[in-house]
Amino acid sequence: MTHRVDYNPETLCGMDPMRLALLLLLVPQIAAAQRSVNGTVYDSLRHAPLRGADVWVRGSERHTETDTDGRFHLDSIPPGRYTLLVSHPGLDSAGLFTLAVPVNAGDGALVRLATPSLATLWQRRCGQELGTRSDSGIVFGFVQDAKTQAHLAGAGVLLKWLRIIQTDPVNVYTQPRDVTVKTDSTGTYYACGVASDMKIALRAYAQRDSSGLVDLQLGPRSIGRQDLTVALAPDRQTGVVRGQAITNEQTAVWGGRVSVREGASTIINDNGTFLIRGVAPGTQWLSVQAIGRAPAGQAVDVRPGDTTSLTVTLGPLPVALTPVRVVGQASRMLNDFEQRRRSGSGLGYFRGEAEMADMASMRSVLSSFPTIQLVKGRGNTDFQALLPNPGIGGRGWCVPALYIDGFLGDWDQVQTYKPQDLVGVEMYPRAASAPLQYQQVSTGCGVVLIWTKYLK
Repeated sequence: MTHRVDYNPETLCGMDPMRLALLLLLVPQIAAAQRSVNGTVYDSLRHAPLRGADVWVRGSERHTETDTDGRFHLDSIPPGRYTLLVSHPGLDSAGLFTLAVPVNAGDGALVRLATPSLATLWQRRCGQELGTRSDSGIVFGFVQDAKTQAHLAGAGVLLKWLRIIQTDPVNVYTQPRDVTVKTDSTGTYYACGVASDMKIALRAYAQRDSSGLVDLQLGPRSIGRQDLTVALAPDRQTGVVRGQAITNEQTAVWGGRVSVREGASTIINDNGTFLIRGVAPGTQWLSVQAIGRAPAGQAVDVRPGDTTSLTVTLGPLPVALTPVRVVGQASRMLNDFEQRRRSGSGLGYFRGEAEMADMASMRSVLSSFPTIQLVKGRGNTDFQALLPNPGIGGRGWCVPALYIDGFLGDWDQVQTYKPQDLVGVEMYPRAASAPLQYQQVSTGCGVVLIWTKYLK
């Protein structure tokens, strides 16, 4: 309760002496009844103060935010036992959500709040000491029935990733690693000892059914949550994914493509909307990419026979390009491709629409070029190309620059296309042999140009 005392002299002078005496006795008691709570919040997972955390008292509207040193101050708190709640986007992404800590608001002591450390979580959830290991991450979550949302006990979760090992200054090799765990009686799983710095691919299994393959990248806290749903037979009717792609400025994205990793794909309409039918039920991985925007991927829970709606935000490409003067329209770029292909200058290699018509996948298209080596990418179904590195005497390998419809792209985008979506592909073993506007002089590595039918 908030007490307000009117100190207007005229009001006090006209007051009954007995009431005035009682009021003067009450004022210091009211003031003394209000306390402040001061403290700090420390992120033990990152070994640093937690800046920008929201701190509040349960059951009240008293909120504050921690400063750069993790400090906070809450005033006008009556004495007593309370529960302080702490939330932060970084903790949410790690799956820790809101922390609750009991405090005493009357003793004036500095309240020190801290998240559990990774070593503590290992001891608590993995039943062993953390120790020293390259793969020290923890992934946890629920496995649920896609239709009933019931938690599935005894379900399996398979986690895979790649460890890149360097043997000498110019040679590396990849070592596949995996962990399989089962859910407990509450449908919860904990996977300990997974990669903390590589993309992890997950899939849940229950009876003879499974979810789709989804990706998870742990942040600097080395812990993350990924819930998964599995549609059990006979409730495996396909669903629909409907959504809209927008920019950070809330404007519609157009001219892009949306793909379900183990399903169909579609284009983004002029108003940013998209619709994919016949999507397998359960958790699936959805990829969205558009020209000039950073590609995005996320796990989507599809219920049997139902429609899932979502909004995807595509940020700007996180790359800095050298100045390029663009001349002409899309048809001009395709004409330039055809002219280079017909000229047969010997500087590059080409595949046209007719040559790719019967190819089964993008892997098949790229594998048809000489000197290209395909290796696994950041996800177990993704891949990227390698070319001989011209900068170290032809020894070792490098990642070629990738352009899609004239824009610098990411190899994660390639797996969203099919050969039948393309007009042509060019490959130049060295940057110096590529068309001038696509040369990556700083790396010297080759260049791959992909031209899609969306330019027509």
